[in-house]
Amino acid sequence: MKYIRHIGFLFLLVSTPAQKIEPEKILFVGNSFTFYFNLPLVVESMAEEKSIKLNVFQSTAGGASLKDHWDGKKKLSTKSIIQKNSFSKIILQDYSTNPVMKKTESMKYFKKFINLINKQKAEIYLYGTWPVPMMEGKEFPGIDPIQEALKPLESDNIQIVPVGTAFRLFQKKHPKISLFTSDNKHPSPVGVYLAACVFLKTLTGRSPDGLYRRFDRKDESGKKVFLGMVEKSDAKKCQAIVSEMEIK
Repeated sequence: MKYIRHIGFLFLLVSTPAQKIEPEKILFVGNSFTFYFNLPLVVESMAEEKSIKLNVFQSTAGGASLKDHWDGKKKLSTKSIIQKNSFSKIILQDYSTNPVMKKTESMKYFKKFINLINKQKAEIYLYGTWPVPMMEGKEFPGIDPIQEALKPLESDNIQIVPVGTAFRLFQKKHPKISLFTSDNKHPSPVGVYLAACVFLKTLTGRSPDGLYRRFDRKDESGKKVFLGMVEKSDAKKCQAIVSEMEIK
């Protein structure tokens, strides 16, 4: 009888349906440095390829600062989105030069959003971007000035996403491959792919090694839409740079 009961117990385990794991909700807050070439959805697609379910949202507008997000300018409703949803992770990006050229304002609004997000019990990530032409000829602390400026905000619950570091390392190793569009400021498809690899590793802890070179999905009409694509060799170069980086 013991044997029969044991078999019955095993049958119960096998026949019980596995619990459905809900995708982790993530919000990107920023501007064109965040939305260029579908960065948030590329991150979601990269995670899916690694069998990690993310449900990625964004609150973005071209040229927006965190002050604009807080004040509801540019038709943004970021505060309300954060308050009305349960995000597990939220990424904050200020206007590209603000952390180093408008330090007081930048820190003020980073802290406002940090306080708001802490009430929602979400993890906070700060998008460490790259130097832009407006910063040329000026001296700033640190080899990666944007990230250096954000360091005082780091804590157990707040982490910097070191995209600027990845860009610097990539440019040094592959100077003939452009990470920027013609304005030398916004990320090119390769730049977005590289940034997405950094986000993948920072948000999930997974290496980008072996990722595909392009990602797509279907729109509401069922038509295929390509989120972004790069050459296979460029994808591997991006993956190698990020794999070698020490990211918490």
